[in-house]
Amino acid sequence: MVNSEMDRNAGNNQPTIVRTTSSTVLFVVIAGLCVIGLGSIIVGDFTTRGLAVAGIPVAIITVVYALYRFPRVELRRKEIALINPMQSAHIPWNLVDGFDIHFGLGVRTHEKVYSSWPLAGRGKKMEKDEHGIRRLMDNPNPAVDTVLDRYSGLSDEELANPRGERTITTSWNFGIIAALVTAIIWAGIGFAALPS
Repeated sequence: MVNSEMDRNAGNNQPTIVRTTSSTVLFVVIAGLCVIGLGSIIVGDFTTRGLAVAGIPVAIITVVYALYRFPRVELRRKEIALINPMQSAHIPWNLVDGFDIHFGLGVRTHEKVYSSWPLAGRGKKMEKDEHGIRRLMDNPNPAVDTVLDRYSGLSDEELANPRGERTITTSWNFGIIAALVTAIIWAGIGFAALPS
């Protein structure tokens, strides 16, 4: 399943965000359970020890968010952005040489292949063929297909880079990294505060 927020009209500069629906569902379920646990900790033991222990469900929510909800692929007008948990890559469409989809979405450029964390490649599934025999078949990923369809439908304007000004840029996601480190430290304090 794909969770993509498509452009509503052609003039809109909002990117198309692609991630798997299962990652969103996983985050919502785990976050809901952790919020219930966090509420019961705060209501049941609103002391310094209780607040320290509250760091455990907060750390779980933060880790699941950083690994499953935050990562995405953004299909922008002139570039594809691979937003991974630790680092992001912004690749202009004209510098994309192709895609590797065997193990996950990889964007090939003249420099190297940039991998996308949230979009797994084709998997395998067991299905019966027309003769009723069970066989191992390719299981295409609709999220990856969304990226490939967007790339195949690019206009000349989107591919244009007349003066070569647009280049590949990578950046660290310091906000997510700081949130993870803080949540893990808080969870460590929470585990130390648990009664033995």
